[in-house]
Amino acid sequence: MMVEPQNIVGDYAGTDELLALAQSGSLGGFRPIRVLRSGRIGPLVELASARRLHPAVYARVTAEAPFAKALERAIGDGAICGLQRSARFGVFPLVHLGPDGDPSDQWTLWFSRADQAARSAGFTNLTAAMIMGAFGELQDNVFRHSQAYSSGVVAFAITRDGFELVVSDRGVGVLGSLRTHPDYADLRDAGDALRHALANGESRFGRDSGCGVGIGQIFRALANQDGDLRFRSDDHVLDIRGDSPTLQGQLEVRHKATLPGFTVSVLCRPFGRCPDQPQRRWP
Repeated sequence: MMVEPQNIVGDYAGTDELLALAQSGSLGGFRPIRVLRSGRIGPLVELASARRLHPAVYARVTAEAPFAKALERAIGDGAICGLQRSARFGVFPLVHLGPDGDPSDQWTLWFSRADQAARSAGFTNLTAAMIMGAFGELQDNVFRHSQAYSSGVVAFAITRDGFELVVSDRGVGVLGSLRTHPDYADLRDAGDALRHALANGESRFGRDSGCGVGIGQIFRALANQDGDLRFRSDDHVLDIRGDSPTLQGQLEVRHKATLPGFTVSVLCRPFGRCPDQPQRRWP
């Protein structure tokens, strides 16, 4: 007798619920779970990362979005998605770039497709270039800080609201990275580490190294595009929402189920677009 799957929307609330159930050991007691499209790719990247770490636990969980299938192929087989002209979403496994992150012809082409997608989502050439510059900086951080570049993936998508980009790895995480320097020996947890990582001048090389001065500028530039930013590392999530946020009182840090590594998800909206405007959910 076929059992009807339970449906869960593939937004951050749905992903958080699945990861919490898996961590508590309760997920296996459910009937098959189908993750429905939410119009976002960030939650699917978090779910795919968790599945990669514990495939048996998530064996009865499937996602209906075409992006999710491309993501599984990228994480499992290293398949690159999004090289075709007018691609509306794409995934690039960073293992193709080698330990130093040296650009390749495939990366250059993929990156140009992501730039085209940003412009197709309604951004000017100048704004798209700014967004992609931030994208490149976040990608570079995987090679500089994660200690597991081959686990990294970067992704983009034209969504119902605008343009979304995600950079994710299963490395040492923000807390593990910062604690390699004595300046950060007293950090309490991953939430505290996330707050420090987003401040200018903070990096695993120490406060006097001159490194890390661009991270705060990156997130502010992205948030200025009416952006929603989510930073997940280990057992904490830091969310920034709205236009022109600052680190003083405009962010939220919450305890979540553990997801090793570091995942950054950013949704940028072209000015003048209403978040509730109905559009096809491409991812």
